[in-house]
Amino acid sequence: MKSNIFEVTGESVLMLYGSHLTGAPTSTLLVLSETPLGDAALEALEKSAVSLEFGTAPLAQVVVETAEGKLGAEDVRTIVEGLDPVALVACDAFAAEALSAAYRTPVTLDADNRLMGRTAAIFQDFEGMMNTPADKQRAWALLKKLR
Repeated sequence: MKSNIFEVTGESVLMLYGSHLTGAPTSTLLVLSETPLGDAALEALEKSAVSLEFGTAPLAQVVVETAEGKLGAEDVRTIVEGLDPVALVACDAFAAEALSAAYRTPVTLDADNRLMGRTAAIFQDFEGMMNTPADKQRAWALLKKLR
């Protein structure tokens, strides 16, 4: 039996949204994208999470639209609040819009934002930024604002 109420809540969210969500109930960084991220983008985020000292189970990933359907605003908010991460990353404009709808507040693309006390790095196309060294540096500069 779990004694940490936060971990119990996180496990419940992972079970409820399992087709859209991977990670650990103690993940401290939540990454959202319209579709599953490619290996290069996912590796960059994992390395960034380690560099920014987000802990031993740093990364949870939400795929907003899967073959089983699209998450609504309340679903996104339930996931974020249930896992209660320290920070958020929206990897594309679709995920940014999902967060914006979930928290009923506009977000700025390619900038750091605040959502209910959490820092959020909001990208228009994080995966596209993995193609050139200059874009990778721009992405890293924004990710560093999470800490």
